[in-house]
Amino acid sequence: MNWRFWRKNMHPSLGFLICGLEHSGTTMVSDLFREHPAADSGFECGVLLCNTPSEFLTFEPFCRHMYVGWGIDHNDLSYACSAHSFQDFYRRLFERSASIKDKSPRIIFDKTPRYITRLRQVQIRFNQPAIAVIKDPRSLALSDFKRSERSLDEIDSWYDEWKNPKIDYMRSAYEGYLYAWKNKNCHVVRLEDICFDAKNTVNKMFDFVGLKFKNEYFNLSNKRFNNTIEWSRQFGSSINVGSCMAFMDALPTRIQERVCSDFSEFDKWFYPF
Repeated sequence: MNWRFWRKNMHPSLGFLICGLEHSGTTMVSDLFREHPAADSGFECGVLLCNTPSEFLTFEPFCRHMYVGWGIDHNDLSYACSAHSFQDFYRRLFERSASIKDKSPRIIFDKTPRYITRLRQVQIRFNQPAIAVIKDPRSLALSDFKRSERSLDEIDSWYDEWKNPKIDYMRSAYEGYLYAWKNKNCHVVRLEDICFDAKNTVNKMFDFVGLKFKNEYFNLSNKRFNNTIEWSRQFGSSINVGSCMAFMDALPTRIQERVCSDFSEFDKWFYPF
């Protein structure tokens, strides 16, 4: 493929979606795709959670995050939201986005974790291939606990507060994953498989969206956002199994057991370590 020809003569288009529970590895997956010279994205979008592009202009907090995440201002967002179709919304967004202009990609992707909760409706609104990222609920518990900034001696009270709202949210997301597992236009990727079988798993992921993978992309040399930069400080710049096994040491055994019991209805999410 002559990328220079594409960059000079073709307008970028939306190529695929990335979704999944928050903190499941969606940003790391998007960073892997961003290593490809023809692919790029802002941070998150969310427009496909709305019935029409015009609704997105006031769809908080997603609309507000567009300014930093895509390098646009309010006028740019208003211009995109005045589009009469989602296809035209993305075209206008890509036209104005400062975040992607330097690279001039031919394929843009929309990484919005929350799409997983309404994935069927999202693909009805704009039928694009979707990658759904998942990781073990025990790892999700550790991620959420770390973000709470509570001390370890508070973990039992934290868990009691966290459990029921998380189960409710995960039920809505689980419907999205069940849909994705059965749909040929969706591809479910486990973070654990990226860590334990990286080359094979990521190759399949790139194949699914029609891009060629190179091993050098594992270096993640073009990370743009703070959460994967911090991930790199902990586990190194490339894929590391520690990222999905950390809960084994960091979560008390009693909390791991409670997660296995309380979240047992989501049996397909647990990884057989």
